[in-house]
Amino acid sequence: MGRTRGISAAFLDRGLLRAVLLAFALFLAYRFLAQVATMVLLLAAALLLAVILSAPVEALHRRNVSRALAAALIVLCTLAVLGLSGYLLLPTLTRQAAQLASDLPGALTQLIERVRELARGYGFQVGGGGGFSASTFSNVAGQVLGGALGLFGGLASLFTAVLILTIVPIYLAAQPEPAVGWFIRFFPPDRRDRVREVLSKVRSGLLLWLKGRIADMAIVGILSTVALYLIGVPGALFLGILTGLLAFVPLVGSIVSAIPPLLLAFVVGPTTVLWVLVAYVAIQQIEGNLVEPLIMQKTASLHPAAVVTVVTVLGAAFGVLGSILAVPSAIVAAILVKELWFRRLEEARNEPNRNAGNEGTPEKPRQTVRDA
Repeated sequence: MGRTRGISAAFLDRGLLRAVLLAFALFLAYRFLAQVATMVLLLAAALLLAVILSAPVEALHRRNVSRALAAALIVLCTLAVLGLSGYLLLPTLTRQAAQLASDLPGALTQLIERVRELARGYGFQVGGGGGFSASTFSNVAGQVLGGALGLFGGLASLFTAVLILTIVPIYLAAQPEPAVGWFIRFFPPDRRDRVREVLSKVRSGLLLWLKGRIADMAIVGILSTVALYLIGVPGALFLGILTGLLAFVPLVGSIVSAIPPLLLAFVVGPTTVLWVLVAYVAIQQIEGNLVEPLIMQKTASLHPAAVVTVVTVLGAAFGVLGSILAVPSAIVAAILVKELWFRRLEEARNEPNRNAGNEGTPEKPRQTVRDA
């Protein structure tokens, strides 16, 4: 009997050990796949930046400027523009950002108090006391920033991400042929010209979409800044620039960019909240019904349902980077499906019609070398 219990205990210990080892292996696999997914997203972002950088580099290269020199000139010019813009706008933006940081806690407190008053008017009691202080708000902001940086797993991973997002685009824009040629060699020789053609169409589609998004961001940023300034919301320039930048991400950007102005409007009054809401709704209507149709009809466009779906799915799966890369990924996928599937189906459908049209034509006798 004791021997049987000993055997059962041994089997139980082995089963527990196997379960622990399996759980540990699954945890390691999850961590590894998470890191791989992050690196894939970073490489995708680097490729997108390389496509952006390749347009001016190609323009200079057509004027007999080497690609390496063109890439260096573009980077230097970009840094110079950013530095000049920072020199001219940084004092104003810093002052407005500090004002916003001091006003947001009070705006949140007023919002909570008005929600409580409204709830008490309907017979509900909302518990919890106290308000938001500047230190509380800074702690919350620090946690949010830490969560965003937590995507990279630490300072070392963040440093690696910065290197990838700077070196890879510059290298690919300066010397695209080695990378493109290496990629094309994965395909059979008779397919390589077709692969190069598809890659060119993918690049053209992304460039067209990027031009449209940049124009759309500029228009939304200008309209938001002017509207907030006329309404009298504090920090109109800072909030307008933030709205323009967030407009790069469809659906999510428009919602997130409207939250700070609405909160700050509570400091001024309820009428200001209504005006800010009307202004942002009007800007979104102008963007969706006037700006985007005029811009996107000449660029790469997607169905709104497809945009909502892909942004929601990739944003939920991969967070901020997933939302940013959602629409470019959908454009690439749409081009690949069109070129590699739809075009093949159309050619296969037209082939029998072409053969049927040639059946009634008598075949011309071939001329041999002897006849010649």
